[in-house]
Amino acid sequence: MKDPATSTEEETRSPTLGRWGQLLVGIICMSMISNLQYGWTLFVKPISARFHWEEAAIQLAFTIFVLTETFLMPVEGYLVDRFGPRRVVVSAAVLVGLSWVLNSFADSLFLLYVGAVVGGIGAAGAGRFAVARTLKPACGALRSSPSARTIAPCAIPKRKKVVS
Repeated sequence: MKDPATSTEEETRSPTLGRWGQLLVGIICMSMISNLQYGWTLFVKPISARFHWEEAAIQLAFTIFVLTETFLMPVEGYLVDRFGPRRVVVSAAVLVGLSWVLNSFADSLFLLYVGAVVGGIGAAGAGRFAVARTLKPACGALRSSPSARTIAPCAIPKRKKVVS
């Protein structure tokens, strides 16, 4: 297993899409999960009105989603290092799609919570690693594990070695 931080640009480049195609796929995957993250509050009142559930109980699904996504990111990073980003991102996208289906048919809070867990598992790996590997040549060594390292190396200028 090669360390992604030391692999060359050619090894991280997708053979069929190229670096920018891979970035586009990563952005599409991240857009898939944005409705689960940022659009969630738009659906709380209609769900509450239809099923007569308390808003706090509905919002618990969002909390479950965020906690699952957050705490599984290191595991997803390990899986990317072990199996490669393509397998992980495709599997994650399938899980996010499955969570959309579960949420659309959820007629109980339990099913809504199951959809949140499935979506959180998928969201942890959907797209961030493709974006991280695309930006790697421009930003220096990036590890695929935590998503916080995806953009931070680009924002922090590289130190120049001082010869004394």
